[in-house]
Amino acid sequence: MCVFILKKVLIDGHYGTVNLNLNKMISGRDDLEIIRLENTKQVSKEQRVSLLNTADIVILCQSAQTVVETVPLITNRSVKVIDTSNAYRLSPAWVYGMPELGKEAKTGIDQREKIKNAMRVALPAPIAVGTALLINPLMKARIMPPYIPLYVNCVVGYSSGGANMIALYEDPKRPRSYSSARQYGLDQTILQQKEIMHACGISYRPSINPMIDDYPNGILITVPMHLRTLDKRLHSRQIWETFTRFYDKEPLIDVMPYEGSIESLEGFLDAGGMAGSNKVQVFIFGDNDICLMAARFDNLGKGGAGAVIQNMNLMLGLDEMTGVI
Repeated sequence: MCVFILKKVLIDGHYGTVNLNLNKMISGRDDLEIIRLENTKQVSKEQRVSLLNTADIVILCQSAQTVVETVPLITNRSVKVIDTSNAYRLSPAWVYGMPELGKEAKTGIDQREKIKNAMRVALPAPIAVGTALLINPLMKARIMPPYIPLYVNCVVGYSSGGANMIALYEDPKRPRSYSSARQYGLDQTILQQKEIMHACGISYRPSINPMIDDYPNGILITVPMHLRTLDKRLHSRQIWETFTRFYDKEPLIDVMPYEGSIESLEGFLDAGGMAGSNKVQVFIFGDNDICLMAARFDNLGKGGAGAVIQNMNLMLGLDEMTGVI
């Protein structure tokens, strides 16, 4: 008689945007035993340490500072960990949690396999997810040089700021300025710049121009590119063909048609168009001179809880798309 043993998942903490959607996405799974520890006051320190060391996988929904304090408490080497903060995104000891990156140029090791075999996985930031999806295929095909100047534009909903930002935006007495798009990262020194370099292998910090706008969730990343700056001079349609080949077998990445896409969108690409989905739409626009690449997805889906579930499934040896599609 076959005995089916549930995988034990501990969700430790309730900080950040991932937590906004994670419980909803993971509840109802009959292949998992889910333990939620939202407040450390719920249990004693000894009980918490025991929970951390008896789970199959721990999902840390904590601030970066708390994560750094929590990880050393996990002494059981068989316990796997996903960190949803920015504490370990650049650490060589942690695997970057983005399966769609493909094979590493130097080693030939596939990112999906690295995640499957990983004990520690760091969840990417949504801005880095969208940018890497747009840059990585060109880097892997040796079309884009690593030293190219990159300009990344981003529009994201207010849920990206977590519970506190949501409360500010949904307050009837909020400032008038909240009714329009607000740009941040004005000093051009934000962690996602280094994260994009880490994920894609580019040599110089990209310029990132992020804006938060008056809608709940959804994110749009656009990267404009002068084609004459590439190592290979291509038409935008050939860029699109590169993307269709690269993401052909990726279930969460939809490369949208090149022909007629602007007409089908009626000339506008709204940032909230993929809210509620765990998929990413990739668009390629342009001609033989300028190409505009765009990635549209949900910052709470593929940019958050959806990515956690995807990585968790891989790390636990489960079907990658369970609970994702």
